[in-house]
Amino acid sequence: MCRIITILLFCFSTLNGLDMNFNPVLKSVVIPGWGEKTLKYHKRARLFSNMELSLWISCIGVYTYSHHSKEQYKTFASRHAGVYARNKDHKYWVDIGNYINLDSHNTEHLRWRYFDEIYSENENWEWDSSSNMKKFEKMRIRSDYYSKSGEYILGAILLNHIISAIDTIYLMNLNKKSLISFYPIINKNYNAIGLKIVFL
Repeated sequence: MCRIITILLFCFSTLNGLDMNFNPVLKSVVIPGWGEKTLKYHKRARLFSNMELSLWISCIGVYTYSHHSKEQYKTFASRHAGVYARNKDHKYWVDIGNYINLDSHNTEHLRWRYFDEIYSENENWEWDSSSNMKKFEKMRIRSDYYSKSGEYILGAILLNHIISAIDTIYLMNLNKKSLISFYPIINKNYNAIGLKIVFL
């Protein structure tokens, strides 16, 4: 994980230091804060870039922890339920955390007439105790929780890119509106006075 974070930091600092002739909005879409930096709004640029970096580090962290927890519960199931862990889908891991053995699962699903959810004999499991089955289920839920958290963080990363792009558009329009000229308008009869505003 440290290697991934180091590579991420290097790429982020390298790209953020480049001065390419891209549109500032496009820069903010690629790296939040880059467009703001181009427009000389350094404080806002640091805010978005620090947020981006923090979110990526958090995302890598939770996915790494989720994967580690997944490997732990697979090993635990192999040791205490005789499970052959390879090529099993997520539903299988959910099911073995809810049924003490293969027979109890299949019997209940036959009673419900869920014939397509019946497991074959080569997918057999048999927990050595209900307490270990509950412990496994807690491990599996924890892994799923962190995996789902990673998805939310990825959503936050996407949102950070969008907000930074919108902020860059706002700053560009702000700069344009700062170049305003005012001209008084007075007609020849002096009975009407107006003001002309010109945006450059």
